[in-house]
Amino acid sequence: METIDRRTLFRNLLVAVAATAAGSVLGAGASEAMPLDAQIAAPSDQMIEKAQVVVVRRRRRRRRRWVCWWRRGRRVCGWRWI
Repeated sequence: METIDRRTLFRNLLVAVAATAAGSVLGAGASEAMPLDAQIAAPSDQMIEKAQVVVVRRRRRRRRRWVCWWRRGRRVCGWRWI
C-alpha cells in the first residue's frame, strides 16, 4: 500500500470540496424543476400510521467520591459510589 503525504492529502481534500460546492450550485435549479408525485401531495389513510410513544427514564449517572463515615466508633475513609 502506498503512503500518502500531507500535500497529496490536502490537494485531494480541496478537489473534493470544490466538486461538492459546484454540484450543490448546479443541482439547486434541477431540484426546483422536478414535478411532485400525486400520491405525495395528498396522503391517504393507508400511508398514515399511529405513532407509539415510549418513555424512557434517564439513568442517574453514578460517580465515585471520597467520603468518611463512622464504623464501630472509628472513623473510616474511602471511596463510595454516590
